[in-house]
Amino acid sequence: MIKKYKVIVSALFLTSIGINAQAFDNKTSVSFISEVKTGFANHDVGFFGRQKEDGIDSSFEFLFREINYNLLWLGTPRPHIGATINMTGDTSQAYAGVTWDYKLPKRMFFNFSWGLAYHDGDKIHSATNVQTDKKELGSSILFREAVEIGWNFYGKDSISLRLDHISNANLWGEGTNEGLDTFAVLYGYRF
Repeated sequence: MIKKYKVIVSALFLTSIGINAQAFDNKTSVSFISEVKTGFANHDVGFFGRQKEDGIDSSFEFLFREINYNLLWLGTPRPHIGATINMTGDTSQAYAGVTWDYKLPKRMFFNFSWGLAYHDGDKIHSATNVQTDKKELGSSILFREAVEIGWNFYGKDSISLRLDHISNANLWGEGTNEGLDTFAVLYGYRF
């Protein structure tokens, strides 16, 4: 399953490089990808629950241009897709959603993201009495929320810290909702 994530992420990354290289060559062309982020995350930090898995994750994310119209009280978020791949074989995830950007003083920024994630971890119901060393997440599709704070430098570059959480919000899985938190350090580049 991890190989499938790596293939998808590699294809998306190479596509973004090609699209954005074309945008640099042709000044009138506009890329639909506005930012690429990559970095490493501490897996299952246990911020909203107990820690059960471990390891380091590799993280990739593509943010697209802002939605062109104001969504009333929702503002103008940027759609995103990404993946967090655990390097030790624990739960990995692919995700998509929207990100809201807020500028802070001194080139700092704050982002909030919301969306859905697909993971390859366990969905075991705790009533089955099966013991596992992986998180019991209840469903393959989960809600994903993330908060990020960072600093822009050199105009288009950024470094940031992000905490994200995936869980089923106790909506399905009959009580199985351990949730999974990751804490990442990311480098970003805006096109």
